[in-house]
Amino acid sequence: MWRRDKLITAEPVFETPRSKLQGKWLWGGVLYHHFGHFQVESTARLWAVKRFRDEIEGVVFTPRDVKNGAEVLAYERDYLQLAVGDLPVKLLSASTEIEALVVPGQGFGLGRIAGGTRVFRRFIDQQFAQDVAPDGPEKLFISRSKQGLGQGGFVGEEVLDRRMHKAGYTVFWPEEHSIGEQVARYKAAQRVVALDGSALHLFAMVARRPQTVAVILRRERIASRSLRQHLHKFMGRKPLVIDALNDTSEAEHGKKRLISALDFDMIGKALKKHDFIEKMEPWGGLTASEVSAD
Repeated sequence: MWRRDKLITAEPVFETPRSKLQGKWLWGGVLYHHFGHFQVESTARLWAVKRFRDEIEGVVFTPRDVKNGAEVLAYERDYLQLAVGDLPVKLLSASTEIEALVVPGQGFGLGRIAGGTRVFRRFIDQQFAQDVAPDGPEKLFISRSKQGLGQGGFVGEEVLDRRMHKAGYTVFWPEEHSIGEQVARYKAAQRVVALDGSALHLFAMVARRPQTVAVILRRERIASRSLRQHLHKFMGRKPLVIDALNDTSEAEHGKKRLISALDFDMIGKALKKHDFIEKMEPWGGLTASEVSAD
């Protein structure tokens, strides 16, 4: 597996197999439990399912962390079902001899391949979440305010939630909804605003060109480069990127900065200029009450 031009999988250590797996299987690669890495790197070889579905028994993965992750999580099974249907998925945590194995090339990932290969994009466009109907508001703000202190973002992010709600957006916390419900909301939304993060990878999988998305950076620009490339190539248009970080110092609370590190006046002006918000007074900066409350 390649990540940003570096090979991150080591040379294999061959040993006597502990078990055998009969039949022909497709190699899915390494299964990550981190939501973003799971989407970008654990789905990278699934494009070949369309070609080999009638020949294979299912898809096999190895866990990224054998000690703490030797099982397929519930959200991962739901996500994989949207991509490969009811095809069986196996996670092999011990050396296994497989009778026959299809090994597809890596069609997606981080770095230069973040836009996906043409065959991978076609697979996602034609196969992923086809049975999920759009359901939800036209204006959606994807919030990270309920993420823990160790998950990045900002202390006091509820201020941004309130401002987006006042601007006519439905505030949406993805972690409170199933993968299918998230997809339904993302398909229905015509305008999406979000801080850069893993939720936008799922949005990119089902987004279409008529939709517009604004990405408010919560990290230095280079950290979200692969995410922005994913959105661009899969949607067919570039996202609006709002770099309103006015404090580049290290985070003080876990991995989080204070909400005052964002220039709210800049965010409001950018959203209004690009028609994400309409007919409202300029945002201005944080008020004294907002600072004291959060």
